[in-house]
Amino acid sequence: LLSQRVYAGLIEPKSFMIINFAPLREKIQNFITQNNLNVSVYVENFRDGAFMGINEKTGFFPTSLNKLPVAILTMKKIEQGELNFDTMIKLNEIDRVESSGELYKSKENELPLRVVLEKMLKESDNTALSMLLHQLDLNDLQFLLDYYDIDIKVRGREDLITPKAMSNLFRSLYFSTVLNPQDSEYLLSLLTSTTFDIKTIAKLPENVKVAQKFGINYYDNDQFFHNCGIMYIDESRIFYCIMTKNLNKEDATKTIGFTVNEIYNYVVDEKAKFEKMKK
Repeated sequence: LLSQRVYAGLIEPKSFMIINFAPLREKIQNFITQNNLNVSVYVENFRDGAFMGINEKTGFFPTSLNKLPVAILTMKKIEQGELNFDTMIKLNEIDRVESSGELYKSKENELPLRVVLEKMLKESDNTALSMLLHQLDLNDLQFLLDYYDIDIKVRGREDLITPKAMSNLFRSLYFSTVLNPQDSEYLLSLLTSTTFDIKTIAKLPENVKVAQKFGINYYDNDQFFHNCGIMYIDESRIFYCIMTKNLNKEDATKTIGFTVNEIYNYVVDEKAKFEKMKK
């Protein structure tokens, strides 16, 4: 009658998994209130499903977070044999977008899919996104978004995404519910080396891995800065998603760094308390 994860050794008996996030929620909520911030936060322990949220169902313009479902569908096309990593992807003039990334400067007219995919995830390159969208059936992409319960249009600006909804995307990768395990692992590995250095910003130890996607939009009157990912803290797998609106880049970066740091320290401190009880 026990979980198979116990018998498989994936969960240690008497592991005292962290299930109470109320103190963490209170501390982050106080920080948001005291600084009058427009911020939403969602945290979930992927090992046992415990979670906490602050306005986690509030919708925000998705910025570059929409690149993650595009990457997942691209990998699905590879699994189905419709594409492969060596497929040459055309770089049309209309695809060259200067707003994010450096690929628009390329003198090449086509690039291998692997290069384009990696630039889209690691550098959040908008030119790479435009190139890959030509390879995808948008109906298939909408089906995938429906599966994840995410209501965004990849080419649109009017739709919103929530921190809670982003957990579905990362949970799917972590448990490999849509892709083959090696392909989910590949995408997560790309997300551990993005140009947004969350580990430095949040003052995390070197041994902590973070698979994360950032999204920034500072055009016209829009000011959005988001960061969502999984922190690998020893055996803990802690998902977080922080979305900000109407903060300048410096304040948004500080807010995200503070919040991720608080999440990390709460998990570490709680684990240390439980370890004493196990002795």
